[in-house]
Amino acid sequence: MKTILFLIAVLLMIGCNSQKPEAEIIESRLANVFKPWDGTWEGKFYIYEDTLGQREGEAQPENISYEYFQSLPLKLKSVIEAKHVYVSENPFLQKGVITDTYISEDGTKMKVSSTAVNKVENGKLKCIVTKPGETVIHQGKYLGNNTIVWHRNIEKPKRIEYFYETVDSLHYKIIGWGYYGNDDPNLTPRTWFYGDYKKM
Repeated sequence: MKTILFLIAVLLMIGCNSQKPEAEIIESRLANVFKPWDGTWEGKFYIYEDTLGQREGEAQPENISYEYFQSLPLKLKSVIEAKHVYVSENPFLQKGVITDTYISEDGTKMKVSSTAVNKVENGKLKCIVTKPGETVIHQGKYLGNNTIVWHRNIEKPKRIEYFYETVDSLHYKIIGWGYYGNDDPNLTPRTWFYGDYKKM
């Protein structure tokens, strides 16, 4: 009798476990996904413009790499000195402070501080950056090997962005593109960006 009761209990446990929501299973796999970004990072964020403008070709490309980026006819438009400080509060939540120093053509510098929240929510990644006068929200997907791809798509005002973030023990790199203003999302991106930060 005890054996039968034990078997029933085991079967019930297996049945309950198999009923776990898919989002919960995915979420458990994403525990500590932001942990490699913990720490202080400093470097530069470069913004480029395609010298050929928008044209027929691969619109909103998703398979981008540094080699692909280097093959483009780009012109440097601006450089931002950046400092990112991140601390994980638990396996699914990380908070940070971002300090961007914008450098104008005459050499004048303007410092802007923002707060960042990276979190796992319903099995998905979300990044919320609160800037002075603007809140930017990106949805993300973990690709493995300490790489996250982030994106957002807003119509008014137009803000379509897609970028990879990759981190190792020494470097935190960003590479991606954006469509803004009157840009046509059915043509190649006009704006590209690249960031390279070192662990302090």
